[in-house]
Amino acid sequence: MNALRLLITAGAAFYAVVFLFQIAQNASVTGQALAGVVLLAVVTGLAWMRDELALKRYEIALLWVMVLGFLAYAAAHAPGVLA
Repeated sequence: MNALRLLITAGAAFYAVVFLFQIAQNASVTGQALAGVVLLAVVTGLAWMRDELALKRYEIALLWVMVLGFLAYAAAHAPGVLA
């Protein structure tokens, strides 16, 4: 499991660098890129948790946040609020 945690951390660090390069190339995506870095940090932190019950609760909560986010996007996109 330790190798998996290190691999997840390395992948998150790689994508954080990609987000930072995106900021350097196009400053208009700064908010989205910083949100991505924060989300990567949170998800990577979940991989290092030791409490299995808390980890399960956080994973389920994160899953529901993603599902409801897609639902909110679809609800806003359908009437033309979002292009």
